[in-house]
Amino acid sequence: MLKVFRDNLKYLSWVLWLVIVVFVLFVFVDFGATVPTGSTIPTDAAATVGNIDITYGEFERSYRQAEDVYRQAYGDQFNRELAQQMGLPMQVLDSLVADKILLQEADRMGLRATDEEVRQAILEFPAFQATTGGFVGEERYRQILRSSGYTVDSFEQMIRSQLLGQMVRDVLSANLFVSDQDVLASYKDQIEQAKIRFVQLPSSSMASEVIASPEEIAVYFDKHKEDLRIPERRVVDYLLLDQNALRATIELTDEEIFDYYEANPEEFTQEEQVRARHILLQVGSDRTEEQAEDQMVAIRDRLAGGEDFATLATEFSDDPGSKAQGGDLGFFGRGQMIGEFEDAAFTAQPGEVVGPVKTNFGYHLILVEERRDAGRSSFADTQEQIRSRLLNQRVQDLAASTASDLAERIDKEELTTREALQQLAETETGVTFLTTPTFGREDNVPGIGRGTGFSVTAFELNQDEVSEPVQAAAGWVILRLAEVQEPRLPELDEVRDEVGSLVRQEKQLQMATERMVEARQKLDAGTSLDEVAEELGLAVRESGQFGRGGSIAGLGSNPDVASAALALDVGSFAGPLTHQNQVLLLEVVERQRFDPQEFEIQKQGARETVRSEMLNELLASLVTQRREEMGVTYDEQLLRNWELVPGIEG
Repeated sequence: MLKVFRDNLKYLSWVLWLVIVVFVLFVFVDFGATVPTGSTIPTDAAATVGNIDITYGEFERSYRQAEDVYRQAYGDQFNRELAQQMGLPMQVLDSLVADKILLQEADRMGLRATDEEVRQAILEFPAFQATTGGFVGEERYRQILRSSGYTVDSFEQMIRSQLLGQMVRDVLSANLFVSDQDVLASYKDQIEQAKIRFVQLPSSSMASEVIASPEEIAVYFDKHKEDLRIPERRVVDYLLLDQNALRATIELTDEEIFDYYEANPEEFTQEEQVRARHILLQVGSDRTEEQAEDQMVAIRDRLAGGEDFATLATEFSDDPGSKAQGGDLGFFGRGQMIGEFEDAAFTAQPGEVVGPVKTNFGYHLILVEERRDAGRSSFADTQEQIRSRLLNQRVQDLAASTASDLAERIDKEELTTREALQQLAETETGVTFLTTPTFGREDNVPGIGRGTGFSVTAFELNQDEVSEPVQAAAGWVILRLAEVQEPRLPELDEVRDEVGSLVRQEKQLQMATERMVEARQKLDAGTSLDEVAEELGLAVRESGQFGRGGSIAGLGSNPDVASAALALDVGSFAGPLTHQNQVLLLEVVERQRFDPQEFEIQKQGARETVRSEMLNELLASLVTQRREEMGVTYDEQLLRNWELVPGIEG
């Protein structure tokens, strides 16, 4: 059950998590990361679920909210590279897909969120509650939403959607049966813990002692030939429509640029803003209010003595979102910071330091660096921005229409041979004919990339079939399947180097295991783990507490190691065990066991935990099934440039 849940929860967990994010957005202030208004993200669909669009605006808001949460969690460690490693934009996009699917389920179930339910949910937001109690008023409500990138309609529709999603959860949860056996097994997995000391011997340390003879390579090849099967591979001819070449053919007049400026005043109108830096000293178990205030006064005295604000912020501030930037919060408008902080910042003059200012976060010193008055930016200040925007849009439109015209001509004139496409490219501006090397589904295609729509399309085509236009990193492409190489068993000469490497790896691991078998015998004879490690020239490492399904510090996930440790008493040894081409021995140093009496006390809470897991599994399976039934498509431009989504600076 839990495996299915883990495999599919990537779609679901973000739906449920983003519900929380929206509340976090208004309950907590994320110093240093605000959601700007006047977005220039295109209005086309970022993804489509069946016949339902996910707009770029929805994606942008959700992505920025996700950034905010991760900045709170990771502080200055959160940057563009970490977001790339996490696949954060795709996670957010998939969560929005799941959100749309749950809305469809709510409709199928006949569920409705009334206007009164939406109103009540909104009134529960602390940001919309006046200090004296009650609603902050319509004008303030609209101002808060506007500063966070929402209209009244888009925000209230989002709340309605979240209520419907919770209703679906409630309906499904009401029909779940949780057995006592499931509760007991889940509780044991959570409670039973171990802590170990261990040594690891890398198999690569045996490399100098290992060779792969021709006979060993031949034997390995014969035994593992099926594992070395070469998958289907293809060769594709394609026409590339270079957008840069098209860009040179487009001219924009000053009149067109000015007309856009006049027709879209809201894009160039801003509320009053200030740019500020701050130093935050949090209050908690490590620092009392009196200590925080005294320390802040001392920091202010150092500022008065001529020390640099940014330097002191980097040294002392507890705000992870701005600490590394010297406390810089950038520009922000009213409604984007907590009340006391905002009042202090907007009443100060540029160059003035105010504080200590007390908020729910602790004590702040605020340096106001710059002010922007409310109003509309001048045409002179925005002219180049508009020119770039219009030019990019014209290029994209021209490229798409040109690619469509090419595809129509290819179809009409039946230009399905390599020679015909080559001749076509020679007559069209900005069109290049290219041929790929042989590639598999998961291979990198030179000039295109790995795992793109290009590869997906290539493996959907029949021999000599020409595709519809596909957007790729280099521009629009039209593919023709030139050659199909069927899956086949390789000849030894084709994979000799690969097999040789596998043989050496296998022998290294075997030799390392034999070395650790000898070490284990010494442990059983009474030698300590530290003494064995010293003989092997290895360091003894120690894990934290872990359970059967948890990650082990210093090792990561390894069910075999976890099971071995949890089967032993304190002072017992296990191994040799294999972990990622390393061989390890372990000693159990702490052990927490299941307590039947404590289980009876915690049984109801454990039951609710299992119910939640079962519900998440059910929802995840439902989302997966509906994705397949409804069909999901993603905007290729977004997938290609997801790392360019604004908001993260490396």
